[in-house]
Amino acid sequence: MKLRKIFLIFIFLLVSFGCSNKNQTSIKEKKSNNNIGIVSLNSLTSDIIYTLKPEELIGIPGSSILRKNDNFKNIPTVSEGRTPPNLEKIISLNPKLVIGSDGFHDKTLSKLDEMGIGVLKTKVNSLSDLTSLINKISEITNTDSKIVFNKLNACFIDPSPKNKKVVVLVSTKPLLSPNNKSWAGSLLDNFNLRNLTAELEGSGRMKGYLNLSPEWLIKEEPDNLILIKFGNEQYNQYNSLPFWNKLKAVQNNNIDYFDYYGLINVGSLNSINKTCEKLESL
Repeated sequence: MKLRKIFLIFIFLLVSFGCSNKNQTSIKEKKSNNNIGIVSLNSLTSDIIYTLKPEELIGIPGSSILRKNDNFKNIPTVSEGRTPPNLEKIISLNPKLVIGSDGFHDKTLSKLDEMGIGVLKTKVNSLSDLTSLINKISEITNTDSKIVFNKLNACFIDPSPKNKKVVVLVSTKPLLSPNNKSWAGSLLDNFNLRNLTAELEGSGRMKGYLNLSPEWLIKEEPDNLILIKFGNEQYNQYNSLPFWNKLKAVQNNNIDYFDYYGLINVGSLNSINKTCEKLESL
């Protein structure tokens, strides 16, 4: 994977799912049984809305994770990849509410707010954030949130005691790893896995991620390494790193591969639940 592609992926990660529990709304909520019409600008909220009340979802992002789900094939898309949403297309759908990611959709949501369209900004970096978001959307759609939480049954269990020292590596150049200000870091902590980078500080805009040095990795000796797969790629560039075979986890073959969606980018309810199942099994 080229460095530029990795860089773009992580910029998207950063701005889409930030580092605090801050669900803000300017929608003029009405107690009514009528549909309000919601456009979602990220895959997770699209999935939540469809699970709670599919007829409310009138616009979605052009997300690869949604394209794989036939439930969304007839719903209009209002964006593609990391490009800004099409404002004219959103307006043409006549939504009463547009939901987007804080930090990534700010300009779009600000313009819609000025036009009198309700907006909801979301940030999901912990299970607590996710719970708040699900309950908020359930309130807006006048539905029972239990149907969503039933799809996340692996995430809200009493996790087994563990004492494994782990490090998540998301790229080779640089060696990026999540701390406790990220969604990935929060999940590791929830499942009693000792994330060795939890308390380390990130720099720049990516506060939830930091660059590691080979020397640090060798010194800390993680019991397990978690490597991230992007799409169908077997992410195996690590084998070419000169220090790789010096790591205890590599020597003991304690390497686990996780999908990008679920551990790094929340993605969907299914990807989150699968990730929780896998973390509990470590």
